[in-house]
Formats: sequence, C-alpha cells, structure tokens
Amino acid sequence: MATDASRRLASIAIVTEAPTANPLRGDSASGNLPLLLREIRHALERLLEDGATHVIDLRALPLGPGEEERLLETLGTGELAASFDALGRTELQECGFPGVWRVTHWSTAGEVSGRFIEVTFAPALLASDREDVQAGLLRLSADIVD
Repeated sequence: MATDASRRLASIAIVTEAPTANPLRGDSASGNLPLLLREIRHALERLLEDGATHVIDLRALPLGPGEEERLLETLGTGELAASFDALGRTELQECGFPGVWRVTHWSTAGEVSGRFIEVTFAPALLASDREDVQAGLLRLSADIVD
C-alpha cells in the first residue's frame, strides 16, 4: 500500500540529461578534440622554444558533427584580426590563446574553401613578400630628393 508521500514522490517527473561535452576533459564524438588541443599546446611550446610554426588543416581531419565549431569555441577569440580579398575572402583571427590563429578562406561564391589553425607569432599571409618590399624601396627612393 502506497503512502501519501510515496504517491507524491512518484508523481514528480525526473529528467536526466547527458553532461555537456567538454573538449578540455576529452569529451568529443570522434575523440579528436582533446588530441587537437594537445597538438596545439605542443605547437605553442615549440613556437616558444625554437620559433617553429605549425599548421593544422581542419578540413583534412575526420571531425564529428559540430566538433569543428566546438574546437573554435574552445579556442575563443583574441584581440587581433585581419581580412583581405584575393580570389575570395580570407580572414585571420587570433584565438583566445595568443600565438594560435584561425585562418578561413572563402571561395568567390562565398563558401568556406579552407579552414586552418596556425600556431605562429604572425601568420605568413600577413608578411610582406621580399620582392614587394624591394619594389617599395625603389619607389620610395625615387620619390626622395637627396
């Protein structure tokens, strides 16, 4: 025979929810997020030790649904950003961890054609080409009257 209290307890709806995935703890559908974060950490260590840069092509990895977005969310957004148009738009965004950059290329049709994580002090795409610098020096020298 059920008591009044046990009937009231039985009438309470109980819903269980799966814990929110945390890539820093190792939760991800493919298991690749924690590996990527460790790879980025190792690349930052090498960048500081000997200046070695590292590039991860996110489109070449077998990430599960939503994992790329979770990775980018985990990396966050930093202070620096740049963009340019050359056969489609390219955006470079420093992540919340200095030295880690998100580089995204779009086609002329506006579709993402490449997404990379670069571990570097400054992305190579922002560096001036040596020949361009030489041409600029010649132009400036021609404009200066000694």
